[in-house]
Amino acid sequence: MRSVFSDILNAFKKNNNQIIQLILINIFVFLFLALLNFSFRFFADPNIYHAFVQKNLYVNSSFLELIRRPWTLIAFPFTNSGILDVLFNGLALFWFGNILVDFLGGRKTMIIYITGAIFSVFFYMGVWSILHILNQNTGNPSILYGSSAGIYAVMFAAVALLPEYELMFFRFFIKLRILAIAFLILSLLLNPHAGVLNLGAATFGYLQVKFMRTGLNVTQPIENFFIWLSNLSKPKKKVVVKKYSSVGEYSGGQFFDDNNIPNQEEIDYLLDKINKGGGYESLSKEEKNRLYRASQRKD
Repeated sequence: MRSVFSDILNAFKKNNNQIIQLILINIFVFLFLALLNFSFRFFADPNIYHAFVQKNLYVNSSFLELIRRPWTLIAFPFTNSGILDVLFNGLALFWFGNILVDFLGGRKTMIIYITGAIFSVFFYMGVWSILHILNQNTGNPSILYGSSAGIYAVMFAAVALLPEYELMFFRFFIKLRILAIAFLILSLLLNPHAGVLNLGAATFGYLQVKFMRTGLNVTQPIENFFIWLSNLSKPKKKVVVKKYSSVGEYSGGQFFDDNNIPNQEEIDYLLDKINKGGGYESLSKEEKNRLYRASQRKD
């Protein structure tokens, strides 16, 4: 038991491990709510439990209710309706999230997960408002919950970054963008409310990466806040000045300086080579090392 707790603590201490951290948070929230639900069923009125969860963890799509409980914007991306949701959402986050981490780093991936889920709420509210104007019988505001919104933000961020990337799916290779679009359409057909929420998150994730490729990072203030928080818990290190040779290497016609962190232009070159030149394995060993170093510097 002690080793399990040690492994969990180590998962939160490691750098660039945000995908595992997000999965663990989803699991912990689910277990806590399951225990709370069990307790209320035996020792109190179950309706009190449902009222508590809806008011404090789920988002009400009414703007006035959202103003009263703004913390639900942060809480709802970590809620799940059942054990199957936890399982499949965790697998999807691990699957698509690690693709994104390899190129953007863990911190940016985590921020896309959270901000994508938040954006999806306002996207849903906008769609609902338009439908309500067109049809007064649209219905009352909905209760929104589920980690799938954040996962779709991560999924379509990966699509924007690597549209030609292929995954093995039931022994068949399928392009990442086709798989992501199929999942999104399926969610819209099975549950329109959740589907619209996922569509908003997917839109944010896709556009965020497209903007980043042009040098515009709309989540930079949030990233700076996370950097500030992480620096609070780190002891100050002594600055050691070292001298290095200025000799660099050529790789694929591009000049790579081993002593410098890759800039955005170099990262874009490597990503384009992956998309157009046969995937990740088309990179040389030096280029893979450069891309790995770029993902590490994000965190």
